[in-house]
Amino acid sequence: MRIAVLGIRGLPANYGGFETCAEHTTKHWVAIGHDVLVYCRKSHYENQLEAVSGVKLTYVGSIPIKGIETLSHTFFSIINLIFFHSEYRYIHLYNSGNGIFIPFLKLFGKKVIISVDGIEWKREKWGFIAKFFHKLGANLAVKFSNKIITDNQEVYNFYKEKFGIESEIIEYGAKFIYKNEFSGEFLNKYNLKRQEYYIFIGRLVPEKGVHHLIDAYLKLKTNKPLVIIGDDTTETSYRNDLFKKGEANYNIIMTGFLYNNEYEELLSNSYLYISASELEGTSPSLLAAMGAKVCTLVNGIDENLQTINSSGIAFDKLNYQDLLKKWEYCENNPSYVYEMANKGYNHVKANYQWEGISKKYLKLFKYL
Repeated sequence: MRIAVLGIRGLPANYGGFETCAEHTTKHWVAIGHDVLVYCRKSHYENQLEAVSGVKLTYVGSIPIKGIETLSHTFFSIINLIFFHSEYRYIHLYNSGNGIFIPFLKLFGKKVIISVDGIEWKREKWGFIAKFFHKLGANLAVKFSNKIITDNQEVYNFYKEKFGIESEIIEYGAKFIYKNEFSGEFLNKYNLKRQEYYIFIGRLVPEKGVHHLIDAYLKLKTNKPLVIIGDDTTETSYRNDLFKKGEANYNIIMTGFLYNNEYEELLSNSYLYISASELEGTSPSLLAAMGAKVCTLVNGIDENLQTINSSGIAFDKLNYQDLLKKWEYCENNPSYVYEMANKGYNHVKANYQWEGISKKYLKLFKYL
């Protein structure tokens, strides 16, 4: 099969869950003989490779205005696809907002599946216009796509109740990271000790609840630092306030975006992964933590509960007093933390392998 991937920033993955999913699935598709082309955002990559892991890459522009950058990049990608790479018949499209382009793709005979992630128009970062396009895209995706992909039961239920359609649930996979592979270079960089710090990974936007994490941490009786890996793509007041709080407390380490070995070394050597995120699909960073054999403490929203499946710790939904209570318990009970770390690792090893997930997508394409 010839498969084109559109709607992400590109490869190599260095931003979020969509990119991570695309990186792993396309690599496996190519490995078993399929021809795969991924569209990359030109402004996002200084070093523009022709291919990665056998996956072909092509670069197109975008309009660098928040709210329309993603849509403009996808539009330009589709124009390029139709005029220069029309042989790619199967399309894996990401992001519900990009659903507005599916009728156009279908007009040119493309078979389209779309991964919609969570319910994007509920995210606080989007303004009115962006929320409108996400809603419109979801409606058009329901009517015109060959299949909608959701990554957990909650989003599946939403699409079934609102639109009356049966989406296909395909979860994200976990990367298995082993702490013994690393030299300690990046631990030394941040003056950290193995198993002696807490970690959060994600974008610094309101629905990720990082302000709640910091508030709870400041009430916690601990000598362990809190490491916050992530940033936002623009300098919002929320993001800037978080960095100010970090600067005001030497035990809060704000690293900004980190990738590859630096990110993996810090994650795999942490004592506890912690997240107060209020809106998720299947969280890639949560899966990564479990795959790195790190105990997880997360907000008890339905999506997180389905991901951890009793193999991690959840505080009561949006109850930040309970967050502090459970955090204190983890601080004082290392044997429990290590037990849950092993349990989480075994859970993702049994249920979240990328190779099997990649084959689920191919099976879908085969029967379109």
